[in-house]
Amino acid sequence: MTNRIGVNMMRMKGIRSKIFTAMILVTLLPLGIASSIIGYQISNDLKEDLQFAKTRTEQDMKGAIDDYIQALNETAYQIYSNPDLIKSLTYHTSYLPNESRTYDTMRDIREFFLSVYNNSRVKDIVGMYLINAEEETVGDFFPSMYPRIKETDIQELLFASRHANHQPILLFNYDSLYGEPIIQYVYPVRSLGEPTGLLVIDMKESYFRRLVEKYNSFYNGSVIMTDKLGKIAYHTHREMGEGNFRPEELPGKPFVIDTEAGKGNWLLYYIFYMDPKVSVVRHWIMIVIALSAVLALVFSYTLSYGITKPIVKMYRKMGLLQRGDYSARVQVSTNDEIGYLGNQFNKMAQTIQQLIDHELKLQLTNQESQIKALQAQISPHFLFNTLQTMSNIAQVNDVPDLKLICQSLSNMYRYNMHIRNEWVQVKDEIMHIRNYLVIINKRYPEGIRVRFQIEPDIRDLSIPKLILQPLVENAVEHGLIPKLQGKKLLKIHAGIHEEQQRLYISVLDNGVGLDGEPLEKLQRSLSEDYGLNAPGDESIGMLNVHTRIRLICGEPYGLKVYSKKGKGTCIMLELPLKADSEEKEAIS
Repeated sequence: MTNRIGVNMMRMKGIRSKIFTAMILVTLLPLGIASSIIGYQISNDLKEDLQFAKTRTEQDMKGAIDDYIQALNETAYQIYSNPDLIKSLTYHTSYLPNESRTYDTMRDIREFFLSVYNNSRVKDIVGMYLINAEEETVGDFFPSMYPRIKETDIQELLFASRHANHQPILLFNYDSLYGEPIIQYVYPVRSLGEPTGLLVIDMKESYFRRLVEKYNSFYNGSVIMTDKLGKIAYHTHREMGEGNFRPEELPGKPFVIDTEAGKGNWLLYYIFYMDPKVSVVRHWIMIVIALSAVLALVFSYTLSYGITKPIVKMYRKMGLLQRGDYSARVQVSTNDEIGYLGNQFNKMAQTIQQLIDHELKLQLTNQESQIKALQAQISPHFLFNTLQTMSNIAQVNDVPDLKLICQSLSNMYRYNMHIRNEWVQVKDEIMHIRNYLVIINKRYPEGIRVRFQIEPDIRDLSIPKLILQPLVENAVEHGLIPKLQGKKLLKIHAGIHEEQQRLYISVLDNGVGLDGEPLEKLQRSLSEDYGLNAPGDESIGMLNVHTRIRLICGEPYGLKVYSKKGKGTCIMLELPLKADSEEKEAIS
């Protein structure tokens, strides 16, 4: 016997291991898949962002800068449309009013400036001026202000042109004569292949900034332009626009995209960083997944141990009972299926002990046995539907809905467990209905509107237990749920007939309703005494309530059904008027 118990105990441990392994697979496998998907998605998003930034920089931003420089070149090139102006710049003499050459030169310069300003594709021009071969300004044009060009400014422009080997260049000047940052396009004017002067076009730097910064859309991004030697000419952050640019000295781990611009005269850099929010989210997701894995391990072990522990204890008590110890009992500490099995085992052991010892003879009347059987008939049917709802919600949602359903179901089950209390107050039965409707509205998200019309004096009256919930359930399942359109309404009304000393309760719905043969069949079954052998699943709840009311209260009482196809159904209960104090006196 001892060896057999040991073998069976090993089987119990095998069941525990199987449950633990199954729960680990069910929890950790989805977590592993989820972490892989999240990691792949984040990595793929970063690659897409980098490719998008590379395309915008190497094509869109570079194209905009090239087009801008090309427009400047086209604008400056218009000076060659007037050969006499080029010649006059080369052989410039002092301007005299009666000297026709100098007069024509000034006129040509003014006409050239006006033509450039009116026809150029370049926007936000704030000034233009010409410097001749003798390093003097021979003409200028300022649309809105008249700054004084200093000799030092001319020398700086000439030095920059010579340093660029007399090629067109862009200069970014943040301390200009105009009191605002500007861009200077210095265009060497040539005559017979030799430099003969400079055409300088001053433009607002803000236009160029808007032109390039519209492509700067990534986190902490910066646009930088340098010459071939790395000297910074333009920087998104003006305070950093001095000195040489060295990508290797950038802080952190930036993304750097570089390309040439302006026909190779400029180096264009675009630098941006990963958004800290993305990094934080990624880290938190990994932390949550790791914690979930740990919790899954702990929860799986605890749950598997908790499930099998009472089973092992019950098995040991069964062994004692098998050996003749009829006083063996299981200590029940839960209110679930295992607790139910424990209670049933205790009841079975007690019954066996009582039968063997002949200490107790069970004496129940037929009426009481039938009442208990009818009352117990309701719970399995509804409990099955509720557990199915809990399973569906647990699969889709996380915790809040499941918690609410569990609380409501616990309240209902606790209410059903007190089967000895045949009479309860109306308010307790109503609370039982509310718990049921909480669960129903979770099963069917479209919702059912409920209205209670019960006077305060009626709430303290006593009625047989569990007579309203089957009727409400029948109205919901067979009346309101099949209804496809419109609002779903349920009304519960209670009233007193003082002369007849009777309590009337009606359950009214605006569901699909009944008529014809189904309605006649239901009304006929209510008028006959089917007891526990009522025909049809749809009418079992109403027949149950009707039979119980007649057994407890007498033949004159019961329920009646009124219905109309497409309009709804009304179930009327007729009960004796009984105060709660009367029930307590009867019990005492």
